[in-house]
Amino acid sequence: MAFVSAGTGWSVAEVTNQSTGYCPDPVCWPAVAKALDRVGVPHPGGFTDRVIFRRCPSCGERNIVRDDDFTCALCGSALPAQWNLTSD
Repeated sequence: MAFVSAGTGWSVAEVTNQSTGYCPDPVCWPAVAKALDRVGVPHPGGFTDRVIFRRCPSCGERNIVRDDDFTCALCGSALPAQWNLTSD
C-alpha cells in the first residue's frame, strides 16, 4: 500500500494484493476497503495492481499467473482456475 498526503490526512494512492506469503485472491478487496473505510482513509476503490496466485496441484509450487497463462512455471502442469492457496 502506498499512501500520499491528502490535505489534513492521508489517502491510498496504490494498493496491491501481492503477498507471496499469504497469496490472497483479488476477491479479498472488500475486506481491504472495509478496513480503510473504517479508519477514514480514502482509497482507489480496488486494487491498482491485481495479482493472481495459484498453487500447482502437481508439484506444490506457488505461482503468479501472468497473461491468463494458468501453467506452472516450475513443472508445466495446468493450474486450477480457482484460488487454491490455503493455510496448511
